[in-house]
Amino acid sequence: MTDGIQTELTSPPDREKLVVQLMSGCEQFAELNQERDLLEVEIYPRRDGQPWVFIYSDLIEALERAKEKLTGR
Repeated sequence: MTDGIQTELTSPPDREKLVVQLMSGCEQFAELNQERDLLEVEIYPRRDGQPWVFIYSDLIEALERAKEKLTGR
């Protein structure tokens, strides 16, 4: 479970466009980007090898916030 999902608009040096990092605590679990002019979600493994578990509605809400930060809509 999660104590909340944070979204942060960033400009990583390895990307041409802005991205939104999705964080659980201090660990990034995904990134929303539009490098290929489509919204893409990259999902990263947990450091401890365990699966990420989120409440469905919390994850959907976080993805919507990320989309709004990235696209303005």
